[in-house]
Amino acid sequence: MTQTVLPGAVDWTGDNPFVYLKTDPAGDWSSLSLFFRITSSVHGTGHLILVVTDPYEADLAKAIGLTDNEPLARFLIDDFASHFALFRPTQALKNPTLHTNAVFTQSLGDSEWVESATDDTAQTTIAMRWQNLGAPFAVHQPKHESGTTRHEMLSVFRPAQSGTVEVNGTPLPGATVERDFFGRRAQSAAMALSETWIQA
Repeated sequence: MTQTVLPGAVDWTGDNPFVYLKTDPAGDWSSLSLFFRITSSVHGTGHLILVVTDPYEADLAKAIGLTDNEPLARFLIDDFASHFALFRPTQALKNPTLHTNAVFTQSLGDSEWVESATDDTAQTTIAMRWQNLGAPFAVHQPKHESGTTRHEMLSVFRPAQSGTVEVNGTPLPGATVERDFFGRRAQSAAMALSETWIQA
């Protein structure tokens, strides 16, 4: 009989879109940004916007996060983001600046999807934008291919034609670039929807 139920515990499920920017298309990434909207996890529900600038410059690399659930945010950073391929080389996630009183908003239009967060106590606002989303496609990554190599990952991706990130109203420098993405070519910005990480 075909097995229809995956046996592992679900660490989290939700949305995890990203925007990765380069100032030089042939150079290293100038910033790596992730958004999490978690609908179920071992640390409850909540949100996190995480922005790493100059990730591979030892003296310049910085990570800032806005969240409404600090234990969840630290779990996502320590157990997941830190293990994702592009984030592994950076030292910034060892000691991120994390503001924990953020309020999150979402704006959906015909050609633009915006996720933003504001922490009035820290006087910090971050907005991530994805423009001109493509058709969705589903992915199932086995353990040995996933970002942590400890989980199976399922997700629905919608690549964007472009993406931007603003911190306190100022756009981060750089632009998305075309790259290989699950057997196709796409810009380095995409929605990752209904993403689920299952212990393998």
